[in-house]
Amino acid sequence: MSADDDRAEADDGRHGDGGPGDGGPGDGQPARTGQHRDRDGMGRALGLTTLSAILPGAGLLRTRRWKLGLGIVAAAVGLLAGIGVYAGVNGLTTTAFQTAADTGRLRLILGVAVAGTVLWIGVIALTAVLTRPRRPSTGQKVSLAAFTALLCVAVSAPAAIGVRYISAHVDAVDRVFNSGSMGGGGPDAPQPTSLVGNDPENPWADLPRVNVLLLGSDATEAREGTRTDTMMVASIDTTTGDSVLFSIPRNLQNVPIPRDLPLHELYPDGYNCGPECLMNGIWTAAEAHAEEQPDLYVGDPHPGLTATQRVLAQVLGLPIHQTVIVNLQGFEDLIDAMGGVVVNVQERIPINGRTYTDAQGRLQLDPNSPRLEWLEPGPQRLDGDQALGYSRSRVTSDDFSRMRRQRCMVAAVVDQANPMTMLQRYPQIIGAVGDNMVTDIPVSDLDEWAELMLKVQGAQMQSLPLTSSNIDTAAPNYSQIRMWVWDALYAVDPPEPAADADDAGEETGTADDAVSAAPTPEDTPDTDEAEMTTTPADQLSDIGAVCS
Repeated sequence: MSADDDRAEADDGRHGDGGPGDGGPGDGQPARTGQHRDRDGMGRALGLTTLSAILPGAGLLRTRRWKLGLGIVAAAVGLLAGIGVYAGVNGLTTTAFQTAADTGRLRLILGVAVAGTVLWIGVIALTAVLTRPRRPSTGQKVSLAAFTALLCVAVSAPAAIGVRYISAHVDAVDRVFNSGSMGGGGPDAPQPTSLVGNDPENPWADLPRVNVLLLGSDATEAREGTRTDTMMVASIDTTTGDSVLFSIPRNLQNVPIPRDLPLHELYPDGYNCGPECLMNGIWTAAEAHAEEQPDLYVGDPHPGLTATQRVLAQVLGLPIHQTVIVNLQGFEDLIDAMGGVVVNVQERIPINGRTYTDAQGRLQLDPNSPRLEWLEPGPQRLDGDQALGYSRSRVTSDDFSRMRRQRCMVAAVVDQANPMTMLQRYPQIIGAVGDNMVTDIPVSDLDEWAELMLKVQGAQMQSLPLTSSNIDTAAPNYSQIRMWVWDALYAVDPPEPAADADDAGEETGTADDAVSAAPTPEDTPDTDEAEMTTTPADQLSDIGAVCS
């Protein structure tokens, strides 16, 4: 054997990997020069480094640091197996919703993801260092370094996206599900009560229907006094997901005020001070009264919201379980984040135009408005600005046409919020939601609500508006309205008998008394009166038929 061969064999013994089955000194087998060149070649370095990028630590199993690699592989496989078992036991959908609802768990996942990615990158780099050729050329050094950097970027990119998604989600959840922000209550505001039961198989077993109040307000207007120009109540069957959307006119007069509300002191016979006292002014009236008589509102951090909820409950004869408030001006951000929304424009609608009041007190459109745009009839994809204009314009129509368009917009957003769009645009969507929406739904109930919303999306959605065609907004018959609501919800399967709500203008009990149950068959009027109070056929309609 030549001197060169002796030196090569000696070097091989000193630099052998020593891993299991490696054929090096650790196995008691003499190394050979040909094996040394193959083992320390570029192909081996690239292959093992790639293996560590696929499964953390796997590439180290063929190096002298094989014990470290084995520990890392075991930890990675154990973590994946644990996640898989948990998801298998609880279900993938439930696991996802539970995780999304638990900001503490999300923050833990965020920390583990960052630390794990840093460790993973370190393992890839260590694998490359341990497996590089013993005497690499400059080209080999550059190639291996570039390849290793590319692998590090490949494994860190998903983690970076995950961090972005989780951070945006946690931030939005903290803002949206902050009950204190609903009416300026601050961090000490009382926490909302959970509606979800303890039965994991049927968390809504104790609540056959849940009623959600949807309020739209303008952030600019809210600084001077909130005017709730958009008021809808969505009543959802928690078993089937079928829902009915009730629209309440902003100009509804003589609304009944429950006796146990402090505002009843000012308006014992209802909010009946003429055309200035409209339903959308209840919030402002209660806030003003609270400033004048703060001792009457002790323990209520947002009297305007409370009054609006309770009065609407009295109007419809339904309990209001939860409330969602949307900043309508910021609503366009949500639509833009979704990539637009498709609606069927049924009438020519002007948007972004200036308006003025003529000598007769009627709202008129200035045809010379610089930003005036017309939405033509027919199916159209609207961006955020157009969607907001479509939902709010009334200068060439009326409040009731606007209410119909708002219901159609709600239905379109629910219908078109598909999972792929949500995933692709999630940071933008959740950011828009966090900036422009608050709710008193407890964050602990978020996973149950998310599952319920999936039911709603695939179920029947109907609409029952209160318009000038079926009510007199200046002198509404609230008993008739409550009867229509009952027909819409329970005509096929009525609830158990219970006390009826008091007639309009004669509320003698609390709001809870008035909405403890819908009217029952025993309360149904006789034939002559029924002809007056039965819901007209064109009132309760599938939302698709209304908007098509």
